[in-house]
Amino acid sequence: MKGLFDHRASGRRPFRRIAGLVGAFVGAFLLWGGTAQAASFDCKKAASRIEHLICDDPDLNSFDSQLEGAYRGALDRAASPASVKGKQLTWLKQRDACADAECMSNAYQRQIKLLAAISDEPALCKGAMATPEMNACQAEYSRRADRELARYVAAARKRLVEEARGEFVDPSAKTTLAEFDAAQAAWEAYRKAECSAVYTWYSGGTIRGVRYEACWQSVTLSRTATIWSSWLQFEDSTPPLMPEPKPVR
Repeated sequence: MKGLFDHRASGRRPFRRIAGLVGAFVGAFLLWGGTAQAASFDCKKAASRIEHLICDDPDLNSFDSQLEGAYRGALDRAASPASVKGKQLTWLKQRDACADAECMSNAYQRQIKLLAAISDEPALCKGAMATPEMNACQAEYSRRADRELARYVAAARKRLVEEARGEFVDPSAKTTLAEFDAAQAAWEAYRKAECSAVYTWYSGGTIRGVRYEACWQSVTLSRTATIWSSWLQFEDSTPPLMPEPKPVR
């Protein structure tokens, strides 16, 4: 086992369902350290029974990708990341005891749901009453939304890269990646302009900072949801590559 989520495999069924769909998330860190390590593995090198089950079943492949995204999100939102890691290790043992794909699928779905539900209040938000404290709290929630969006953007970009290099290469994949990046840059400019306008509208009151951050969080969540629905789902019954995004609090 190379890491905590046990690695989403390459070699799933052909990705392309309609022009513009893109590939999976990559780049996990080791369980107890910060060393970078790819979370996926090459199905051609699958060795364990679990790895073979994941490689042979497109649904498990997608659930494994979802689990990775849900786990990273839970670590980001948890007051005690170490507790999340410990529970994940316990879950891995339970999953590895499964005898078939149906058992694994059910285990994945339960764990993804549990991880997605983790959303602890940031430490600096506790007892925040004064305007500077409330502004700092809301700014932290905005940063949390940014980090969540970054995970979904990375997943979408990774899928495009995989399509451009995979066995079933779509010639439009590289062009689509460039267009995706351009769209993301344009969206970032829009978010800044929109929320700056909100700040200006409330510039006469102390609530302006909170309103600005609320705008930032709302617009960011909307973008994350758009990326999930447009880029990380399949046109058949295969599960999405990332969990459905939820509010960051």
